[in-house]
Amino acid sequence: MGLVLEWDPPPNSTGKDFTYTAEYKGWSSFESVCLNESSCRCDFTSEISVFGAYEFRVRAELEGKSSDWIKTDTVALDEITSISAPDVMLESTRGGVEVDITDPVLRKGDLKSLYHLISYHIHYWIEGEVKKEELKTEQSRVMLPNLSPRVRYCVQVKIAVSDNKTSLPGNATCILNTESEDVQPWLIVSVLLASFAVVLVSVVLIFFAVWYTYRGIRFLCPQAKLPEHIKQYLSERPKSSELLAMQSSPQPEECYHEVSIIPCLEDPTPSQDLQKTQGSKHTQLYANISSKPEEALNQEEKLCDHKQRVDNENTGRNTALSGCRDGELELLL
Repeated sequence: MGLVLEWDPPPNSTGKDFTYTAEYKGWSSFESVCLNESSCRCDFTSEISVFGAYEFRVRAELEGKSSDWIKTDTVALDEITSISAPDVMLESTRGGVEVDITDPVLRKGDLKSLYHLISYHIHYWIEGEVKKEELKTEQSRVMLPNLSPRVRYCVQVKIAVSDNKTSLPGNATCILNTESEDVQPWLIVSVLLASFAVVLVSVVLIFFAVWYTYRGIRFLCPQAKLPEHIKQYLSERPKSSELLAMQSSPQPEECYHEVSIIPCLEDPTPSQDLQKTQGSKHTQLYANISSKPEEALNQEEKLCDHKQRVDNENTGRNTALSGCRDGELELLL
């Protein structure tokens, strides 16, 4: 920020060496800054304050003569100051363009200290197109939204310090936007649905695993207890007389007796009847054997005695038959 007063030379001044004197007035009286200067401009920057209001005047001088003072209206320095264009740098990352704005350098003071409310008007467009997008922000570093990847964009920025005062617009700066690395919405939805399905299946499997484990434990270790009398009955040895007799009795010994059968040559009928009678008796005796374990031993003893008596009777009959045959032989002789 500075103040330079410029003026035009008087008419018909060609070929004449005019000099000029320029003064300014602050609080009290005028003070000279440029005396007998040949140029038509005077720099008051070093003599004035940023927020002051000043009045300026200038006169022409030629060969000891001077013109009347030409005065200006009282002006405030911050109101008449022209703000130069800002510097802009662009950087493209991950499919977006970042704009970095640098405020112009002032000769006296700082822009943000002079103007507390500063905003940046950013115009951006696709190179070669007329339509422009505008973004207003108070940040000097901003990312442009809704850009297409692999497209060349141009950016132009100007500074606004009030509703009716802006800086000069900066030069248009262009850059090629990079490829976007953002994840597509459909991919995010797919991943979320797949994750939800995996979690749901895992929860169901865990539930059934816990349930069947619990059922198995309940089956192997039931909570219900058997009554005490059933436990006592199962733990005691059996006292059944039949079972005890079967367990304690030795294996029965079978009795065998020799039987001599002499065939009858002349009259086989009595011998065959006798064998049939013996066979039927043996069959009847064996059939009458009781299947009860406690009567097995007595039945076997009775059977053995009966066999012995039958054998004795058969022996006596065989002897009588042999005697009869001898008598018959003697009679025949």
